[in-house]
Amino acid sequence: MWRLRRYSSWLIVSFFSSLSFFQTVQLSKLSFHLTAKSGNAKTGPMAVSTSAKSTCSPTCPFLDNGCYATSGPLNLHWLKVSSGERGSNFATFLSKLQELPEGSAFRHNQAGDLPHNLGKISETFIRKMIVATKHLRAYTYTHHSLKVGENLSLIRKANRAGFTINVSCESEAQVDDAIAHNLPAVVVAKSTESRVTWHTEGGNVVVVCPAQRSDTVTCSDCMLCHKRGKKVAIAFLAHGTSKRKAESHLS
Repeated sequence: MWRLRRYSSWLIVSFFSSLSFFQTVQLSKLSFHLTAKSGNAKTGPMAVSTSAKSTCSPTCPFLDNGCYATSGPLNLHWLKVSSGERGSNFATFLSKLQELPEGSAFRHNQAGDLPHNLGKISETFIRKMIVATKHLRAYTYTHHSLKVGENLSLIRKANRAGFTINVSCESEAQVDDAIAHNLPAVVVAKSTESRVTWHTEGGNVVVVCPAQRSDTVTCSDCMLCHKRGKKVAIAFLAHGTSKRKAESHLS
């Protein structure tokens, strides 16, 4: 009986220890990396950042299961940022953002999400990012649930202030829900999708990312993820070595 109790306790401890994305993470201990001028052909010459993997949403369906960022050079970079080998603390990261030229384009998180505690987005992070990016055309994406904590109000606050946070979706129904909450939405589509644009059941317009449809258009040229019509969502075709896994989560 004693051995059984000890084994049961070990199982419980091991289970909760494995849920690293559900553990509380201090903002001051996270690592953020800023590339002032990206060399990525699709992104174009704009500023991009990478956040530690622990910022990823515990509700993201692609978490270690289809995420485009978990392969190739980006994953190697992401691992080093996550370990603290690359990047800086949040305070230094904010200072670097404030040094970027007025009006320049900035994509926060080519990998990573918004810092959180148990799925609740950090209010301190949002508040300070709004200040640090007010002179930029800044945008990002999040898989954090709108139903957890103050996530909905914090994302709304950021968008109203000019720091665009796109709600990441896997279905047109989720797109309609996000837009109904007056939030910008993006959605993953199958790699075989041949349409360039279409309408959801809710009457919103979905447009496939121009940078994916053209060899000459870059994110820095397009900037629809930063600013577009309120009833327009951007679709990203599943890509990368894990695209089949990603497509299995779409509906």
